[in-house]
Amino acid sequence: MDTHSEPQHPDLTRQPPSDAYYQVIHTLRAALRPVSDTREDLARRDNAAIAQVACLLPANADEADLAAQYVAANAQAMECLRLARKYPGDPNFVLKCTGHAASMMRQARATRSLLQRVQSARQELASDSAAADRAAGVEHCALGLMAEALRRTPPDAIAEPPPPSATVEEVPPRPDPVAEADLYALTYPRRAALIRSQGGVPDKCGFGPPSAELVRAIVTGTSPTLRALDSPAEPLAAAAD
Repeated sequence: MDTHSEPQHPDLTRQPPSDAYYQVIHTLRAALRPVSDTREDLARRDNAAIAQVACLLPANADEADLAAQYVAANAQAMECLRLARKYPGDPNFVLKCTGHAASMMRQARATRSLLQRVQSARQELASDSAAADRAAGVEHCALGLMAEALRRTPPDAIAEPPPPSATVEEVPPRPDPVAEADLYALTYPRRAALIRSQGGVPDKCGFGPPSAELVRAIVTGTSPTLRALDSPAEPLAAAAD
């Protein structure tokens, strides 16, 4: 019995969200100073960092990154104030530390305000189900295309080519035309609707036409994203999206 099985490639489209939070907390561990190097204080530092990020309610990788920036900037400000109090006999050093602390506090407040605006925009988008579906589709396609690119990265070591008689030309895998058509329709809905309604790129259009293969996929595709373009309510103007 063959005990060697093909390696199972993980679904990389499921990894980025959890990996983003993993990266955030490990970056903060290097940025936040524990009270001491004891195991207990190191654990308290980690727990505090997690609690500070979590209470800002980040719902995706972008919001988690902004939350981590706020926590790191605020921690840097507190560290500068600690150093100023530690060396009160050096007025120049105290002024530098307090000035840097004030600057980091302003940066922290600005980052938190930006995070709140990003969260408000996300919540407003979520109230529009059609817009939220389009955004989710774009994100999923972007994750899938980037994950696919990672799988296609050639190894560092390039094997010696075989003799000419044994050479077999390998054609690199092409992107999935259905996925590309869906991504184009989600990114440029009016362009895709115009192409689909006309059965191709019009003779006169105000945008750069996609490749012939992508045009065929847009015209003949039957995915839910492309079928949604067939609705009479979809504007068919040639203006750029």
